[in-house]
Amino acid sequence: MLELLEQLFRHVRAYMQSERFNRHQVHSQSADHTTMQFDHDAEDIIISELIESGHGFEIITEERAAFSTSSSPPYRIVVDPVDGSTNVARGIMTAGVSLAVLPIDAPISPEHVQWALVGELFSGTVYQSQQGLGAFCNGRRCQVSETKQLDQCLAGMDFDGRDPKVIRKLLIQRPPVGSIRRSGSSAMDAAYVANGAYDAYIDIGDVLTAESFLASLSIILEAGGVVSDQHGKSLRPIKNLTEGFSLVAAGTRELHEEILARINS
Repeated sequence: MLELLEQLFRHVRAYMQSERFNRHQVHSQSADHTTMQFDHDAEDIIISELIESGHGFEIITEERAAFSTSSSPPYRIVVDPVDGSTNVARGIMTAGVSLAVLPIDAPISPEHVQWALVGELFSGTVYQSQQGLGAFCNGRRCQVSETKQLDQCLAGMDFDGRDPKVIRKLLIQRPPVGSIRRSGSSAMDAAYVANGAYDAYIDIGDVLTAESFLASLSIILEAGGVVSDQHGKSLRPIKNLTEGFSLVAAGTRELHEEILARINS
């Protein structure tokens, strides 16, 4: 299955480097949402190859209604064909493909993902995991950070529409988070926790939708990290790709607990 996921990523990446790719072309637009043509094309590539694979999937993706490739598919796949579309449209070279495969009868949550891949479209870096067998970055086993204190933490954070009270607590209240990074792709920012590039990833405000984080959080868990909602509980089962979530991921339990204590103070 991981071979199939990597094939999907490689083919989307090849498309993004081809003459067909146009970062400015809009596929559809409404008052609430804009779909770029490259998003639509990347999704078409993934769906076509999933159908051809013969494995049998229920496909859940942001741009169209869920559907199945067979009458009784054994698997469900949650797809984000291009996470970081604004980056791509602006010419910023960070965006990811996010793919998470679960048994068809399992709740849709990071703990139940059986295979996951998050691939960076421009560098070609691949994060992947298989349930119970660990997480890997470009074939090398991932190792989460050992940072335990908030003031020494390098954290990924998104500020767009997020809870301003929480942002102030983390950035202004003493001692603040040590350093902040943001790539413009939530899938990539979360995946960076899995191999210790980030010590934590924090997203509070019930904005983030599941296609952006499901694969990344499962990879963090397989790498030995800690994942929860803003109250320290497991994320509730995912019902659709419109419902917003808050989450905290960290390499160590000590850092995770310190972040939660600050958020909820």
